[in-house]
Amino acid sequence: MAIFPGRWVTILANLLVPVGILTFSTGFFPYKPLLPGLAIFDESDADVSPVFDKVIFMVVDALRSDFVYANESGFLFTQSLIRAGAVLPFTAHAGSPTVTMPRLKAMTTGSVPSFLDVILNIAESDTTSTLAYQDTWLAQLKARGDRLVMYGDDTWLKLFPGMFERSDGTTSFFVSDFVEVDQNVTRHIPTELAESDWSALVMHYLGLDHIGHKAGPRSPFMPSKQQEMDAVVKAIYTAMQQEPHLQSTLFVLCGDHGMNDAGNHGGSSAGETSPALLFVSPKFEVLGNTLESPVEASDDFQYYRSVEQADITPTLAGLLGLPIPLNSLGVFIPEFLNMWDSGSHKLDILHRNAQQLLNTVKATFPGVSFDPEDIASSCSSGAVSGIEGAQCAWFQIHQLSRKTSAEDAFAIVGPAFQRFSQIAQDVMSSTASDYNVSRLGLGLLITGIAALIVFPAVCQECAQSTYTGGFLALLVVGYGSMMFASSYVEEEQQFWYWICSGWIFYLHIKMTRSRRTRRSAFNWSSIATLGLIMSQRILRRWNQTGQKFTAEPDIARNFLPSHPLFLWVLVILTYVDSGRGLFLSLPTAFPRVVVLVLPALAFMFKINFVANDSPELLADSVLSWLEKSLKIVPLVSQARLVFGGIVCCIVLAIAMSSRSKTAPASNKLVHEALNLFLMTQSRATNIPVFLVFRIQALILIPMDLTGLEVTIVTLMMQYMTFFAFGGSNAISSVDLSSAYNGVGSYSVVMVGILTFVSNWAGPIWWVSMGHLLRSHEAVGSHNPAALLTFHTAMSLVSVMAACTALRTHLFIWTVFSPKYLYSIAWATANHVLVNLLGGVGLPALRKRP
Repeated sequence: MAIFPGRWVTILANLLVPVGILTFSTGFFPYKPLLPGLAIFDESDADVSPVFDKVIFMVVDALRSDFVYANESGFLFTQSLIRAGAVLPFTAHAGSPTVTMPRLKAMTTGSVPSFLDVILNIAESDTTSTLAYQDTWLAQLKARGDRLVMYGDDTWLKLFPGMFERSDGTTSFFVSDFVEVDQNVTRHIPTELAESDWSALVMHYLGLDHIGHKAGPRSPFMPSKQQEMDAVVKAIYTAMQQEPHLQSTLFVLCGDHGMNDAGNHGGSSAGETSPALLFVSPKFEVLGNTLESPVEASDDFQYYRSVEQADITPTLAGLLGLPIPLNSLGVFIPEFLNMWDSGSHKLDILHRNAQQLLNTVKATFPGVSFDPEDIASSCSSGAVSGIEGAQCAWFQIHQLSRKTSAEDAFAIVGPAFQRFSQIAQDVMSSTASDYNVSRLGLGLLITGIAALIVFPAVCQECAQSTYTGGFLALLVVGYGSMMFASSYVEEEQQFWYWICSGWIFYLHIKMTRSRRTRRSAFNWSSIATLGLIMSQRILRRWNQTGQKFTAEPDIARNFLPSHPLFLWVLVILTYVDSGRGLFLSLPTAFPRVVVLVLPALAFMFKINFVANDSPELLADSVLSWLEKSLKIVPLVSQARLVFGGIVCCIVLAIAMSSRSKTAPASNKLVHEALNLFLMTQSRATNIPVFLVFRIQALILIPMDLTGLEVTIVTLMMQYMTFFAFGGSNAISSVDLSSAYNGVGSYSVVMVGILTFVSNWAGPIWWVSMGHLLRSHEAVGSHNPAALLTFHTAMSLVSVMAACTALRTHLFIWTVFSPKYLYSIAWATANHVLVNLLGGVGLPALRKRP
């Protein structure tokens, strides 16, 4: 029996879609061309003695600026150092994407990393992102014959293979661990501080970031973690004062990125792009830079002065007496110039920085001349920005150098060097990526062909119902057109909320027309419509997402946490409903009561999970006693027990499907088991949403929807519920809180699957429900696969076309590129694995009784 009519055309289309994605991606995410080799000092460079001979580089993952500088900070000792003048504090600007790997690249090379590093950042075993052959301040130290040691996030070991004499790496993705992941770093500190054989000690702490992912920046675990990190700072600073071999050591404390109000990162919000950056040394006290600390909280997280993360590289190079790495776009931080007494030494630092940036600009713009004779006439207009501004700034340096004596050189020419460096940095940072436009066009063409070849089947389906087909056309055209506006991409949830409301109105009109002669039918349609509208409104306010309204009050983050009793009543009702569903799905001959144990185990696991991650939700709760009694069983074991029970239910459903008497109930049992699994993978505040889903499904079942209408309603509900659960088109909205349920050690496959399920719980639920709604249709009477494939391909075409047309847009890397990554996830994981194989393909293969 055929899986569906015209199956080979649909299969071909679904093979073309990933080919189109791969082709487009290779043109959209290229690696930037880099200058090869290591920088060396020119013979003409003045002999500037280094200020420091060692560096301790301590990265606290997700160390947002207010975590150190604000009144609520736990970094009390660090704040005392700021007041004493032993610290030069800054807020670093971390450009998007704000994830660890690209940010480490920015801090070590001084360059702007590729957006593709977002993907490479996830693959724990990836080696293609190595910096082994790039110029970094670590490579410069190594080339000088110095020794380096590293403890913490093993991303450093992937980036710098063979660089460290001693190391102990820990995986950065096991976010369930708040304690051991940091203790594994701290235990090495006393030993290394007593050693004198290293020149660079790198430490990367992960616990604070893990707390953010699991419970947010206001978690009760956050103050104690900040105090723990502050104690590490105190231990290091005390050793720098007492140990003779550490007297000339520079201590850098920084975050690789920040976090948003949900505790996540990856996007471009103020919280995500504003990590703290502190340079610590007793030597800085002579500068007299005593500052107030703590300071009042800032809405934009900008404390003290803001610098680029790339500025760390030339600053370290200058202070440690190293050549500036070849591909650096950083500007030496001028506050450190007073560490040298001689004006000529200060000027030489600025000259090296400007010359290195000039070389980078020339390599990027080979057709642009910086010869003073060529640009003299063109600088009469006084350009202050862009490549013309860089030319004129360099020409000004040439003019001032000719007219200035050696004694006045730093005071007069120094600011000109700084001005040129800043303009050159802006030019290079804003330079568009080296897109391969032909591959962009080819990928767009291949995906367009995929949509085109299933279009006849879609037209045939829509011809059966003109109004329903018209609504589908409105959905596809409306969604595609909004992809060309950044504000619409950021607020995509509004489109799905609106289109779902329109669909409810459509269903109401359909019911009243088909049964308008029956008053009872009219009353039923009114009640059903009211129920759908109310439930839709609840889902719309459950999680505020997007950019514009994300800080607005909502149910999940504001109402339920402040009313924990009401929250747990809803959660218990949802688990009771799940148990009822499982109970009724089993045949009477089966001991049904046994299956009720599974929801109880799942509920107990969730209680213990919340107690570990968000204990405030259980504070003063009658359930707190239950949580204490469950501590004897590890969370991992509890999760595995629940997952094992769910697997047993699915195995039982497969066995039931082979028998004619129990086959109809097998699909229901699979759905109920999946429902419980999705609840387990969701945050506690989102669990009552499944109760809302149940109400919506109970309203839809008696409506006698056609196959086309079922496909449309489940398609819309997939997207709408994705946003209702708190998803968005920002990478920072990816929820990792349940990605490690039942996982004892990091596994990229298992964590990837659980992460996807956690973030796509709503869409997965509605795919399963769509199969139940469609179960009364005869196999072959409807072609949902063609419709779903057409929508997926057209969505990709729209996003690809927007990324191609707007590739020089200001928001290409902060809005459109993340949207493209999400489109890939929708097209591959959700469409192919969930919709086609899970919701259409495999059930269609099952022989009906």
